[in-house]
Amino acid sequence: MTTETLEVALFPIPNMVTFPGEVVPLHIFEPRYRTMVEECVENTRMIAVCHTKKQISPAKLDQSITDVLSTNQATYSPRDVFCAGYCSVSDRTVDGRIYLTIKMLHRVRLGQETQTLPYRIANCTKLVDDIIDSSAMSGHQSMIVDSIHQLIKTRAPSEAAKFDKQKWLSLNPAEFSFNVFQVLRFEPELMQTMLEMTDPEARLQLISKSLSSR
Repeated sequence: MTTETLEVALFPIPNMVTFPGEVVPLHIFEPRYRTMVEECVENTRMIAVCHTKKQISPAKLDQSITDVLSTNQATYSPRDVFCAGYCSVSDRTVDGRIYLTIKMLHRVRLGQETQTLPYRIANCTKLVDDIIDSSAMSGHQSMIVDSIHQLIKTRAPSEAAKFDKQKWLSLNPAEFSFNVFQVLRFEPELMQTMLEMTDPEARLQLISKSLSSR
């Protein structure tokens, strides 16, 4: 089977792990990434928001807002698995900053870089889940939904009535294992581990275990 290759611009952000279906709001101020956004909109290219491995070069200290808007800041090396989608610009300020959202469409694996400066572009491949019997996952899904509902009742009682349990239970378990991150967040390294899993049942088990330890 041929694996589809996607051309993706990389936006590494420390501790930022995203999942398919998530809508990510961003405020872009660095010159290289403002250029990235404009060129991706013009060329209908996807942008990936990536958790990072390490810092390659630090930002300068004690910069004015003018310096920040006119120079590149810290540079980071991206993780190998992340999500990508198309951006929608909502606002541009007079000093050049850009406000946008990215609807994450695909989970992808980093491939060969085709551009390094002023920002990275890489050919990435879609990372798909293993095919698992969905009936084997329904129990985990139900436990997670109950746990989320209980968390909401404990931490935000006024919002509990708005949580539609049946809507969440009606989702395909594999789809649910990604969509659940629209309402749940864990430590970045744990979420990165969950993102990289291709066994949806194992991902649901880890989500359930992580919730029970809260």
